[in-house]
Amino acid sequence: MNERDGMRRDSTPTPRPDIYERVPVRRPRPVAFSEASGAHAGAEAATGTETGVGVLGVEVCQSVQAFDNSVPVIAMKPTLVRVYLDDATVAAPVRLRGELCWRKSKNGPKTYLAATNELRLDPAAPLAIADKRDDLRRSLNFRLPEAALQAGALYLTLNRLIQTGGGDIPFHGETAAQVEMLTAPPIRVRCIGLRYTDPDTDVTHTPNAVHCSYFRSFLQRAYPVSNVIWSQIVVDADFAPPFGGATAILANAQIAAIRNSEINAGTDPRTHYYGLVDDANGRHFMRGRASGIPAGPQPDTVASGPCGAPDGFAGDTDLSYADWYGAHELGHTFGRFHPGFPPGSQDASDPTFPYENGQISDADRKYVGYDPGDPALSLPERILPGTRHHDVMTYAERQWVSAYTFDAIRLRLAEEDEQFAPLIA
Repeated sequence: MNERDGMRRDSTPTPRPDIYERVPVRRPRPVAFSEASGAHAGAEAATGTETGVGVLGVEVCQSVQAFDNSVPVIAMKPTLVRVYLDDATVAAPVRLRGELCWRKSKNGPKTYLAATNELRLDPAAPLAIADKRDDLRRSLNFRLPEAALQAGALYLTLNRLIQTGGGDIPFHGETAAQVEMLTAPPIRVRCIGLRYTDPDTDVTHTPNAVHCSYFRSFLQRAYPVSNVIWSQIVVDADFAPPFGGATAILANAQIAAIRNSEINAGTDPRTHYYGLVDDANGRHFMRGRASGIPAGPQPDTVASGPCGAPDGFAGDTDLSYADWYGAHELGHTFGRFHPGFPPGSQDASDPTFPYENGQISDADRKYVGYDPGDPALSLPERILPGTRHHDVMTYAERQWVSAYTFDAIRLRLAEEDEQFAPLIA
Protein backbone atom coordinates (compact mmCIF):
# COMPACT_ATOMS: atom_id res chain seq x y z
CA MET A 1 0.00 0.00 0.00
CA ASN A 2 1.28 3.42 -0.93
CA GLU A 3 0.07 5.68 1.90
CA ARG A 4 0.36 8.79 -0.22
CA ASP A 5 -2.06 7.90 -2.96
CA GLY A 6 -4.21 5.39 -1.03
CA MET A 7 -4.10 2.69 -3.69
CA ARG A 8 -2.00 -0.36 -4.38
CA ARG A 9 0.57 0.00 -7.14
CA ASP A 10 -0.43 -3.34 -8.57
CA SER A 11 -4.09 -2.31 -8.74
CA THR A 12 -3.54 0.35 -11.38
CA PRO A 13 -5.41 -0.76 -14.53
CA THR A 14 -3.27 -1.31 -17.61
CA PRO A 15 -4.42 1.06 -20.37
CA ARG A 16 -5.51 -0.53 -23.62
CA PRO A 17 -3.16 0.42 -26.46
CA ASP A 18 -6.06 1.47 -28.69
CA ILE A 19 -7.56 3.99 -26.23
CA TYR A 20 -6.16 7.57 -26.08
CA GLU A 21 -6.80 10.53 -23.88
CA ARG A 22 -8.73 13.19 -25.70
CA VAL A 23 -7.55 16.73 -25.00
CA PRO A 24 -10.50 19.12 -25.01
CA VAL A 25 -10.19 21.72 -27.76
CA ARG A 26 -11.61 25.13 -27.01
CA ARG A 27 -12.65 26.78 -30.20
CA PRO A 28 -12.95 30.58 -30.28
CA ARG A 29 -16.38 32.06 -30.44
CA PRO A 30 -17.23 33.54 -33.82
CA VAL A 31 -16.57 37.25 -33.98
CA ALA A 32 -19.66 39.31 -33.35
CA PHE A 33 -19.63 42.71 -34.97
CA SER A 34 -21.04 45.85 -33.44
CA GLU A 35 -24.13 47.45 -34.90
CA ALA A 36 -21.94 50.53 -35.22
CA SER A 37 -19.45 48.50 -37.26
CA GLY A 38 -17.28 50.75 -39.35
CA ALA A 39 -18.56 54.00 -37.88
CA HIS A 40 -15.00 55.30 -37.73
CA ALA A 41 -13.83 53.74 -40.98
CA GLY A 42 -15.50 55.87 -43.61
CA ALA A 43 -18.80 57.30 -44.82
CA GLU A 44 -19.87 54.12 -46.54
CA ALA A 45 -19.36 52.13 -43.36
CA ALA A 46 -21.24 54.69 -41.31
CA THR A 47 -24.38 53.99 -43.33
CA GLY A 48 -24.32 50.39 -42.11
CA THR A 49 -23.55 48.92 -45.56
CA GLU A 50 -20.20 47.53 -44.35
CA THR A 51 -19.68 44.77 -41.82
CA GLY A 52 -16.56 43.42 -40.20
CA VAL A 53 -13.63 44.91 -38.37
CA GLY A 54 -12.95 48.54 -39.19
CA VAL A 55 -9.43 49.36 -40.33
CA LEU A 56 -8.40 52.88 -39.30
CA GLY A 57 -5.20 53.14 -41.29
CA VAL A 58 -1.83 51.75 -42.39
CA GLU A 59 1.31 53.56 -41.19
CA VAL A 60 4.84 53.04 -42.56
CA CYS A 61 7.28 53.75 -39.72
CA GLN A 62 10.96 54.52 -39.71
CA SER A 63 12.68 56.90 -37.27
CA VAL A 64 9.65 59.17 -37.01
CA GLN A 65 6.34 59.21 -38.84
CA ALA A 66 2.93 60.85 -39.11
CA PHE A 67 -0.32 58.91 -39.46
CA ASP A 68 -0.62 60.13 -43.05
CA ASN A 69 2.88 58.80 -43.91
CA SER A 70 4.05 62.32 -44.80
CA VAL A 71 7.61 61.86 -43.45
CA PRO A 72 9.94 60.57 -46.21
CA VAL A 73 10.96 56.94 -45.92
CA ILE A 74 14.47 55.77 -46.79
CA ALA A 75 15.19 52.76 -48.97
CA MET A 76 16.88 49.84 -47.18
CA LYS A 77 16.28 51.32 -43.73
CA PRO A 78 14.49 49.05 -41.18
CA THR A 79 10.76 49.67 -41.59
CA LEU A 80 7.73 48.67 -39.56
CA VAL A 81 4.22 48.73 -41.00
CA ARG A 82 1.50 49.27 -38.40
CA VAL A 83 -2.17 48.53 -39.09
CA TYR A 84 -4.70 50.09 -36.72
CA LEU A 85 -8.09 48.46 -36.07
CA ASP A 86 -11.27 49.90 -34.59
CA ASP A 87 -12.38 48.40 -31.23
CA ALA A 88 -15.87 49.81 -31.71
CA THR A 89 -16.55 47.53 -34.68
CA VAL A 90 -16.60 44.31 -32.62
CA ALA A 91 -19.27 43.41 -30.09
CA ALA A 92 -17.01 41.42 -27.74
CA PRO A 93 -13.27 41.07 -27.10
CA VAL A 94 -11.42 39.25 -29.85
CA ARG A 95 -7.80 38.30 -30.58
CA LEU A 96 -6.60 38.80 -34.12
CA ARG A 97 -3.62 38.15 -36.30
CA GLY A 98 -3.11 39.43 -39.83
CA GLU A 99 -1.45 39.20 -43.20
CA LEU A 100 -0.08 42.06 -45.29
CA CYS A 101 0.38 42.15 -49.05
CA TRP A 102 3.24 44.22 -50.50
CA ARG A 103 4.16 44.99 -54.11
CA LYS A 104 6.87 47.10 -55.73
CA SER A 105 4.62 48.21 -58.59
CA LYS A 106 0.91 48.79 -58.87
CA ASN A 107 0.26 45.66 -60.89
CA GLY A 108 3.37 43.76 -59.87
CA PRO A 109 3.60 40.37 -58.18
CA LYS A 110 2.25 40.17 -54.66
CA THR A 111 4.18 38.99 -51.65
CA TYR A 112 2.51 38.19 -48.35
CA LEU A 113 3.81 38.87 -44.87
CA ALA A 114 2.49 37.65 -41.51
CA ALA A 115 2.11 39.99 -38.55
CA THR A 116 4.71 39.66 -35.81
CA ASN A 117 2.15 39.99 -33.05
CA GLU A 118 -1.38 39.26 -31.94
CA LEU A 119 -3.79 42.15 -31.38
CA ARG A 120 -6.66 42.19 -28.90
CA LEU A 121 -9.68 44.38 -29.63
CA ASP A 122 -12.03 45.22 -26.79
CA PRO A 123 -15.16 47.30 -27.39
CA ALA A 124 -15.36 48.03 -23.65
CA ALA A 125 -11.99 49.79 -23.73
CA PRO A 126 -11.72 51.58 -27.07
CA LEU A 127 -8.68 53.72 -27.74
CA ALA A 128 -8.30 56.83 -29.85
CA ILE A 129 -5.93 56.51 -32.78
CA ALA A 130 -3.37 58.72 -31.04
CA ASP A 131 -3.30 56.35 -28.07
CA LYS A 132 -2.94 53.34 -30.35
CA ARG A 133 0.00 54.96 -32.11
CA ASP A 134 1.78 55.54 -28.79
CA ASP A 135 1.76 51.83 -27.93
CA LEU A 136 3.39 49.15 -30.06
CA ARG A 137 0.96 46.56 -28.66
CA ARG A 138 -2.08 48.41 -30.03
CA SER A 139 -1.42 47.77 -33.71
CA LEU A 140 -0.86 44.78 -35.96
CA ASN A 141 2.82 45.02 -36.82
CA PHE A 142 4.69 43.86 -39.91
CA ARG A 143 8.48 44.12 -40.37
CA LEU A 144 9.25 44.57 -44.03
CA PRO A 145 11.83 42.26 -45.63
CA GLU A 146 14.82 43.58 -47.55
CA ALA A 147 13.17 42.98 -50.93
CA ALA A 148 10.36 45.37 -49.99
CA LEU A 149 12.82 48.08 -48.96
CA GLN A 150 14.39 48.55 -52.39
CA ALA A 151 14.20 52.09 -53.79
CA GLY A 152 11.00 52.97 -55.60
CA ALA A 153 7.27 52.73 -55.01
CA LEU A 154 5.89 50.41 -52.36
CA TYR A 155 2.23 49.36 -52.30
CA LEU A 156 0.82 47.92 -49.08
CA THR A 157 -2.59 46.34 -48.47
CA LEU A 158 -4.02 44.46 -45.53
CA ASN A 159 -4.80 41.07 -47.05
CA ARG A 160 -6.31 39.04 -44.21
CA LEU A 161 -7.53 39.29 -40.64
CA ILE A 162 -7.59 35.98 -38.80
CA GLN A 163 -9.21 35.26 -35.47
CA THR A 164 -6.59 33.56 -33.29
CA GLY A 165 -7.44 29.87 -33.28
CA GLY A 166 -10.16 30.41 -35.86
CA GLY A 167 -10.69 31.53 -39.40
CA ASP A 168 -10.69 34.65 -41.53
CA ILE A 169 -12.97 37.51 -40.62
CA PRO A 170 -14.17 40.37 -42.82
CA PHE A 171 -12.80 43.89 -42.59
CA HIS A 172 -13.14 47.23 -44.31
CA GLY A 173 -11.87 50.80 -44.19
CA GLU A 174 -8.47 52.39 -44.80
CA THR A 175 -6.72 49.15 -45.70
CA ALA A 176 -3.96 50.36 -48.05
CA ALA A 177 -0.99 52.71 -48.20
CA GLN A 178 1.52 53.74 -50.84
CA VAL A 179 4.95 55.28 -50.15
CA GLU A 180 8.08 56.02 -52.14
CA MET A 181 11.25 54.43 -50.77
CA LEU A 182 13.81 57.17 -51.35
CA THR A 183 17.44 56.56 -52.20
CA ALA A 184 19.64 58.26 -49.61
CA PRO A 185 23.42 58.35 -49.22
CA PRO A 186 25.06 56.73 -46.21
CA ILE A 187 26.57 58.74 -43.42
CA ARG A 188 30.35 58.41 -43.18
CA VAL A 189 31.77 58.81 -39.69
CA ARG A 190 35.35 58.60 -38.46
CA CYS A 191 35.29 58.36 -34.65
CA ILE A 192 38.53 59.40 -32.91
CA GLY A 193 38.97 58.36 -29.29
CA LEU A 194 41.13 60.93 -27.49
CA ARG A 195 43.16 59.26 -24.73
CA TYR A 196 44.49 61.33 -21.82
CA THR A 197 46.22 60.82 -18.47
CA ASP A 198 44.86 62.36 -15.27
CA PRO A 199 47.76 64.34 -13.74
CA ASP A 200 46.38 63.90 -10.22
CA THR A 201 45.98 60.11 -10.30
CA ASP A 202 48.31 59.16 -13.17
CA VAL A 203 45.43 57.05 -14.55
CA THR A 204 44.98 56.95 -18.32
CA HIS A 205 41.42 57.25 -19.62
CA THR A 206 40.46 55.84 -23.02
CA PRO A 207 36.92 55.76 -24.50
CA ASN A 208 35.67 52.18 -24.28
CA ALA A 209 34.47 50.44 -27.42
CA VAL A 210 30.93 50.33 -25.99
CA HIS A 211 30.60 54.10 -26.46
CA CYS A 212 31.52 53.82 -30.13
CA SER A 213 29.02 50.99 -30.54
CA TYR A 214 26.17 52.97 -28.97
CA PHE A 215 26.98 56.07 -30.99
CA ARG A 216 27.12 54.16 -34.25
CA SER A 217 23.90 52.28 -33.44
CA PHE A 218 22.00 55.49 -32.63
CA LEU A 219 22.99 57.03 -35.96
CA GLN A 220 21.89 53.88 -37.78
CA ARG A 221 18.54 53.81 -36.02
CA ALA A 222 17.63 57.51 -35.80
CA TYR A 223 19.35 59.33 -38.67
CA PRO A 224 17.87 59.36 -42.22
CA VAL A 225 20.28 56.72 -43.51
CA SER A 226 20.22 53.02 -44.25
CA ASN A 227 23.93 52.61 -43.71
CA VAL A 228 26.65 54.05 -41.46
CA ILE A 229 30.10 53.78 -43.00
CA TRP A 230 32.16 53.72 -39.84
CA SER A 231 35.76 53.65 -38.73
CA GLN A 232 37.40 54.35 -35.37
CA ILE A 233 40.84 54.85 -33.87
CA VAL A 234 42.33 55.99 -30.55
CA VAL A 235 45.10 58.59 -30.30
CA ASP A 236 46.76 60.50 -27.47
CA ALA A 237 45.01 63.80 -26.76
CA ASP A 238 46.89 67.09 -27.07
CA PHE A 239 45.32 68.22 -23.78
CA ALA A 240 44.88 67.04 -20.20
CA PRO A 241 42.60 67.77 -17.22
CA PRO A 242 41.29 69.90 -15.71
CA PHE A 243 38.76 70.42 -18.48
CA GLY A 244 37.18 73.82 -19.10
CA GLY A 245 35.28 75.71 -21.75
CA ALA A 246 38.23 75.67 -24.15
CA THR A 247 38.87 71.91 -23.94
CA ALA A 248 36.49 71.01 -26.77
CA ILE A 249 38.09 73.70 -28.93
CA LEU A 250 41.45 72.00 -28.40
CA ALA A 251 39.90 68.63 -29.14
CA ASN A 252 38.34 69.91 -32.35
CA ALA A 253 41.64 71.42 -33.48
CA GLN A 254 43.30 68.05 -33.06
CA ILE A 255 40.43 66.23 -34.82
CA ALA A 256 40.56 68.74 -37.71
CA ALA A 257 44.31 68.20 -38.12
CA ILE A 258 43.82 64.43 -38.25
CA ARG A 259 41.05 64.85 -40.78
CA ASN A 260 43.12 67.10 -43.04
CA SER A 261 45.97 64.61 -43.05
CA GLU A 262 43.73 61.63 -43.79
CA ILE A 263 41.66 63.37 -46.47
CA ASN A 264 44.90 64.37 -48.23
CA ALA A 265 45.93 60.71 -48.05
CA GLY A 266 42.76 59.57 -49.81
CA THR A 267 39.96 59.27 -47.21
CA ASP A 268 36.51 60.05 -48.65
CA PRO A 269 35.99 63.84 -48.25
CA ARG A 270 32.34 63.27 -47.31
CA THR A 271 33.47 61.75 -44.02
CA HIS A 272 32.46 63.54 -40.81
CA TYR A 273 35.01 63.38 -37.98
CA TYR A 274 34.01 63.19 -34.34
CA GLY A 275 36.14 63.04 -31.18
CA LEU A 276 35.21 61.08 -28.05
CA VAL A 277 36.61 61.97 -24.61
CA ASP A 278 35.97 59.68 -21.65
CA ASP A 279 34.51 61.45 -18.60
CA ALA A 280 36.47 59.33 -16.05
CA ASN A 281 33.25 58.34 -14.26
CA GLY A 282 32.17 61.97 -14.10
CA ARG A 283 35.47 63.30 -12.79
CA HIS A 284 36.46 64.98 -16.06
CA PHE A 285 33.40 65.92 -18.12
CA MET A 286 34.23 67.73 -21.35
CA ARG A 287 31.25 69.65 -22.67
CA GLY A 288 30.72 68.87 -26.37
CA ARG A 289 31.13 71.31 -29.20
CA ALA A 290 31.13 71.52 -32.99
CA SER A 291 33.75 73.62 -34.75
CA GLY A 292 30.96 75.39 -36.61
CA ILE A 293 27.37 75.22 -37.85
CA PRO A 294 27.72 75.45 -41.63
CA ALA A 295 25.00 77.11 -43.70
CA GLY A 296 25.74 74.76 -46.59
CA PRO A 297 27.41 71.43 -47.26
CA GLN A 298 30.71 71.42 -45.39
CA PRO A 299 31.76 67.95 -44.17
CA ASP A 300 35.10 69.29 -42.94
CA THR A 301 33.22 70.75 -39.93
CA VAL A 302 34.30 68.56 -37.01
CA ALA A 303 32.89 68.03 -33.54
CA SER A 304 33.74 66.31 -30.28
CA GLY A 305 31.99 65.34 -27.08
CA PRO A 306 32.16 63.34 -23.86
CA CYS A 307 31.28 59.72 -23.26
CA GLY A 308 30.49 57.68 -20.17
CA ALA A 309 27.81 55.77 -18.31
CA PRO A 310 24.66 57.92 -18.14
CA ASP A 311 23.18 56.84 -14.78
CA GLY A 312 19.98 58.65 -15.72
CA PHE A 313 21.65 61.60 -17.47
CA ALA A 314 18.95 63.16 -19.69
CA GLY A 315 16.70 60.21 -18.95
CA ASP A 316 19.23 57.70 -20.31
CA THR A 317 19.54 54.38 -18.49
CA ASP A 318 21.60 52.23 -20.86
CA LEU A 319 25.39 51.78 -20.97
CA SER A 320 26.42 55.00 -22.73
CA TYR A 321 25.26 58.56 -23.34
CA ALA A 322 27.70 58.92 -26.25
CA ASP A 323 24.86 57.95 -28.62
CA TRP A 324 22.40 60.85 -28.41
CA TYR A 325 25.11 63.29 -27.28
CA GLY A 326 27.22 62.45 -30.33
CA ALA A 327 24.17 62.65 -32.61
CA HIS A 328 23.51 66.16 -31.24
CA GLU A 329 27.04 67.44 -31.88
CA LEU A 330 27.17 65.73 -35.26
CA GLY A 331 23.84 67.39 -36.07
CA HIS A 332 25.56 70.77 -35.79
CA THR A 333 27.99 69.71 -38.53
CA PHE A 334 24.93 69.22 -40.76
CA GLY A 335 23.80 72.78 -40.09
CA ARG A 336 21.34 72.11 -37.26
CA PHE A 337 20.89 74.75 -34.54
CA HIS A 338 19.39 74.65 -31.04
CA PRO A 339 15.58 74.78 -30.65
CA GLY A 340 16.08 76.62 -27.33
CA PHE A 341 14.75 74.02 -24.94
CA PRO A 342 14.73 73.82 -21.99
CA PRO A 343 14.52 77.62 -21.85
CA GLY A 344 17.62 79.14 -20.33
CA SER A 345 19.68 75.98 -20.78
CA GLN A 346 20.52 76.57 -24.43
CA ASP A 347 20.31 79.41 -26.93
CA ALA A 348 17.26 79.50 -29.19
CA SER A 349 19.32 79.76 -32.38
CA ASP A 350 16.75 77.90 -34.51
CA PRO A 351 13.70 80.19 -34.65
CA THR A 352 11.99 77.93 -37.20
CA PHE A 353 11.87 74.81 -35.02
CA PRO A 354 8.19 73.87 -35.37
CA TYR A 355 7.24 71.85 -32.27
CA GLU A 356 6.46 73.11 -28.81
CA ASN A 357 8.86 72.56 -25.91
CA GLY A 358 11.51 71.01 -28.15
CA GLN A 359 9.38 67.85 -28.52
CA ILE A 360 9.24 65.65 -31.58
CA SER A 361 5.53 66.43 -31.84
CA ASP A 362 3.06 69.10 -30.77
CA ALA A 363 0.15 68.31 -28.47
CA ASP A 364 -1.81 67.10 -31.51
CA ARG A 365 0.46 64.01 -31.38
CA LYS A 366 0.88 64.05 -35.12
CA TYR A 367 4.35 62.50 -34.97
CA VAL A 368 5.53 59.35 -33.22
CA GLY A 369 9.10 58.08 -33.04
CA TYR A 370 10.05 54.51 -33.87
CA ASP A 371 13.25 52.90 -32.60
CA PRO A 372 13.82 49.50 -34.26
CA GLY A 373 16.22 48.56 -31.47
CA ASP A 374 19.56 46.82 -31.71
CA PRO A 375 19.75 43.17 -30.58
CA ALA A 376 23.57 43.33 -30.48
CA LEU A 377 23.29 45.95 -27.71
CA SER A 378 20.16 44.45 -26.10
CA LEU A 379 18.19 47.54 -27.11
CA PRO A 380 14.50 46.70 -27.65
CA GLU A 381 12.20 47.85 -30.41
CA ARG A 382 10.21 50.82 -29.07
CA ILE A 383 7.58 53.39 -29.93
CA LEU A 384 8.56 56.88 -28.74
CA PRO A 385 5.51 59.08 -28.02
CA GLY A 386 6.03 62.49 -29.60
CA THR A 387 5.00 64.57 -26.60
CA ARG A 388 7.34 62.72 -24.21
CA HIS A 389 10.44 62.67 -26.39
CA HIS A 390 12.50 65.63 -27.49
CA ASP A 391 14.47 66.53 -30.57
CA VAL A 392 18.11 65.49 -30.48
CA MET A 393 19.20 69.13 -30.92
CA THR A 394 17.68 70.12 -27.54
CA TYR A 395 19.21 69.64 -24.09
CA ALA A 396 16.05 67.91 -22.90
CA GLU A 397 15.45 64.37 -21.67
CA ARG A 398 14.59 61.34 -23.79
CA GLN A 399 16.12 62.52 -27.06
CA TRP A 400 15.26 61.26 -30.51
CA VAL A 401 15.04 62.80 -33.95
CA SER A 402 12.02 64.88 -35.01
CA ALA A 403 10.62 64.89 -38.54
CA TYR A 404 12.01 68.42 -38.91
CA THR A 405 15.58 67.38 -38.06
CA PHE A 406 15.29 64.05 -39.88
CA ASP A 407 14.44 65.68 -43.19
CA ALA A 408 16.91 68.54 -42.82
CA ILE A 409 19.81 66.12 -42.27
CA ARG A 410 18.54 63.97 -45.16
CA LEU A 411 18.69 66.93 -47.54
CA ARG A 412 22.11 68.08 -46.29
CA LEU A 413 23.54 64.58 -46.69
CA ALA A 414 22.26 64.53 -50.28
CA GLU A 415 23.90 67.91 -50.96
CA GLU A 416 27.20 66.75 -49.50
CA ASP A 417 27.03 63.56 -51.53
CA GLU A 418 26.52 65.54 -54.72
CA GLN A 419 29.20 68.17 -54.10
CA PHE A 420 31.98 66.19 -52.45
CA ALA A 421 31.83 62.75 -54.04
CA PRO A 422 35.36 61.72 -55.11
CA LEU A 423 36.03 61.73 -58.83
CA ILE A 424 35.98 58.29 -60.43
CA ALA A 425 39.07 57.72 -62.53
